[in-house]
Amino acid sequence: MWVVEYYKESGIESWLDNLTIEQLKAVAKEVKFLELSGNRLRLPHSKSLKKGLFELRERRFGYRIYYTFRGDKIILLICAGDKSTQEKDIKKAQRILDHLREKG
Repeated sequence: MWVVEYYKESGIESWLDNLTIEQLKAVAKEVKFLELSGNRLRLPHSKSLKKGLFELRERRFGYRIYYTFRGDKIILLICAGDKSTQEKDIKKAQRILDHLREKG
């Protein structure tokens, strides 16, 4: 099983706090798949985007959660949004990922 961590400076915890119980359950289900499968998770649950950035895909509400792998055990949940903010969210996730890489 993989360890899932939240990148606290991204605001994802605040995003999660604003979801309804049903939305939160749907997101939690996808995060659990990620926790269990790690880098083996594929479509329709996960999609590789670019340069080590991945998209966790919650289909019922259309949410997307962006993540990367750190080492061989830890996954960082970088940021999230829905289909309407997808392009902006991917750019934000890439900036955060670049910052994480610079920090080492």
